[in-house]
Amino acid sequence: FGTMSAADTITDAHHHFLDAPNNAFQGFLKSLGVPPYLADAYNADMAPLSVKKSVHIEALPDDGVAEVAWVQKLVDEGKAPTVAAIVAQCDLSADDAAERLEDLKAASSLVRGIRYIIDYDGPFDGKNATHIATSRFDKDMLRGEVAPHFERGFALLAGKGLSYDLQCCPAQLPAAAAMCARHPDVTVVVDHLGKPRHLKADGGEYDQAQLALWREGMKLMAALPQVHVKLSMLGYAVPGWHKDAAKEEFLRSLVRETILLFGAHRCMFASNFHVNGAVSDSDGLSDDGPSPPELYAAFACWVADLPDADQARLFAGTADEVYRI
Repeated sequence: FGTMSAADTITDAHHHFLDAPNNAFQGFLKSLGVPPYLADAYNADMAPLSVKKSVHIEALPDDGVAEVAWVQKLVDEGKAPTVAAIVAQCDLSADDAAERLEDLKAASSLVRGIRYIIDYDGPFDGKNATHIATSRFDKDMLRGEVAPHFERGFALLAGKGLSYDLQCCPAQLPAAAAMCARHPDVTVVVDHLGKPRHLKADGGEYDQAQLALWREGMKLMAALPQVHVKLSMLGYAVPGWHKDAAKEEFLRSLVRETILLFGAHRCMFASNFHVNGAVSDSDGLSDDGPSPPELYAAFACWVADLPDADQARLFAGTADEVYRI
């Protein structure tokens, strides 16, 4: 791993800083009992790797502008030396979305994009593909009554020089693809491999129905040249992959399938690091997860046979281009 030229220059395309006990704008996270994960912890976790740049992604703030200002302050104070871009939170379905986007851009020159977590497959219960973030509004932004309002906000992004990080569940991908097709000038990044969920239970068979659903949606997204994908939070798809050779091989096949579908020039590796390896890798579906060096060693192994130029895109180039860093 240490000899690989591509992994000698890493842009971590997705990570979070958290301090819910001390940040008034992280009340929702505080209610969930999310522990702090500060810049010094991230720097220490990433120290064994050659992370030159990174992208801070919103982490469910109650106030997106306050979160951006906090991250910018960490950068200004020299505490977050890798952060070269910020993806901020904005509810694009809001009537004042245009004003909110301008406020976010004014809060930091590093703001490059927007994310608003919208995984929705029915009311949140902790057992389905619905993200706890949507318990704040309990609506399907892509397929529900609010979808036209969300799309109106989405359509504003290109004119404001902002990309969109799309975090939804596989069942929503066809609707997302239809929306993206109507707005080809909005750069989109599909988060976390498109979020297939727990595809293989221990000792069980792979969930072929869910795999087919995921593949259908990802093919629709890949057909749109403005859409990219993050290869991250992979334990959500295959919990425990880092300690089971068969699971790792299956996960590697999904990653390679995705790279083949989108092309390396539209794919990017990311750590999703926050709290610890288990949360970062599986979002709670496993009680264990890889460290950043273990994760990036796996990434490097999985793509070692690809051309150097492709590897360079996966580890840094795609993220640098999309987030303009």
